[in-house]
Amino acid sequence: MAERFIDEAWIKGDFKKATISASQSALTDSIWFIKYPFALYKKFKPQKPSISFHAGKKVHGYFQEIIQKKMDIKDVQEDFNRSLIEIDLSPKEKAKANFIKEKITQYVTNHINALIEISDNAHLDKWNCELFFSEWYDEKYFGKQLGIETELYVDCASEFLQKLSEHKNRFGSVYKYKDKKGNETWKWRKSQKIKNPQFTHCIQTAVYSKSLPNYKPYLVYVDEENYTIFNQDNCYELSPAGLKYFFNKYIQINVRRQEMLRMANGDIKKLAMMIGIDWSEIRNRENNPILNTIQNEDIQKLEEFYDSL
Repeated sequence: MAERFIDEAWIKGDFKKATISASQSALTDSIWFIKYPFALYKKFKPQKPSISFHAGKKVHGYFQEIIQKKMDIKDVQEDFNRSLIEIDLSPKEKAKANFIKEKITQYVTNHINALIEISDNAHLDKWNCELFFSEWYDEKYFGKQLGIETELYVDCASEFLQKLSEHKNRFGSVYKYKDKKGNETWKWRKSQKIKNPQFTHCIQTAVYSKSLPNYKPYLVYVDEENYTIFNQDNCYELSPAGLKYFFNKYIQINVRRQEMLRMANGDIKKLAMMIGIDWSEIRNRENNPILNTIQNEDIQKLEEFYDSL
C-alpha cells in the first residue's frame, strides 16, 4: 500500500497511521488550517470550554444510554447539574448553561421520541450506538485517491431495522437585555426551526451511508420544544443521488487538502500562502462557535505569523 499521510505527518514528520473525520470536511480551508495544521505547529493551548459542545456531548450520551437501558431519564437533570460544576465558563457561556440546564431533560426526551418514530414505535432495543468504522476509499479526484483513513462513529444504527440515525442538537443563544432602569440581564433566544439539513451533517451522513449502504439514513435535529426528522422521502440530500453528491464532495475536499499538504512538503509557510485566512472571521470570532473557543494568545500567534511572512 502506498504511503498514507495527513497534516500531522507533514508537520511532525510522523508518517505513522493518521486519520480524519467527516466533520472536518465542511470547515472552510481557512478554519481547517487554523484548527489543525497551524494549531499543531504553534502548539495551541486547550480550547476555552463551550457549553454547546459540553451540553451536546452530554445529551448524546444520555439518550444513547437510556435506549440501551443503562440510565434512567429521571437521573439526567442531577447528572447534568453536577457536570456544570466541573467546567469554568465565561459569563455569557454560564448564562447560556443556566438556560440549557432548565431544558436538558426535554432535549434528551426529544431525541428518544424521534428515534421511537423512526423505529415505527417499536424495536427501540434493536439500536446500537456509536457504531465504529475505519475505512479506506478508492474514489479519485483529479486522478488522486484519498491517502488517509477515515474514522467514523455512527450515532445510532439498527441491523434489524436496516436504518441509521444521526442526531444533532439546536441550542438557542443568549443576549444581554437592558431594561428601562438600565439593569442588564441575560435573555434566551430560541433556535430557528430548521428547514433543510446542514451541509456538514449531509457529508457526515453520506460517509456513514457508504459504510452501511443498505441502511436507510435519517438525520434528526432536536431543539427545546420538538424534533425534525429528515430522510430520503422528504429531502433530496438523503436520497441515493444526494448521498452520492455529498460523498463526492467529501473526497474532493480532502484530496485537495492532501495535495496542498504534499506541495507544501512540510513547510507551514508554503501551506499558509496557499490557503490564506479570512480575517473578517477572525475579527468577528466571538460570534463563530468554531473560532470563539480558541485562546486569545493563540489568535495573536496567528496574527504574528502572517505578519512575518
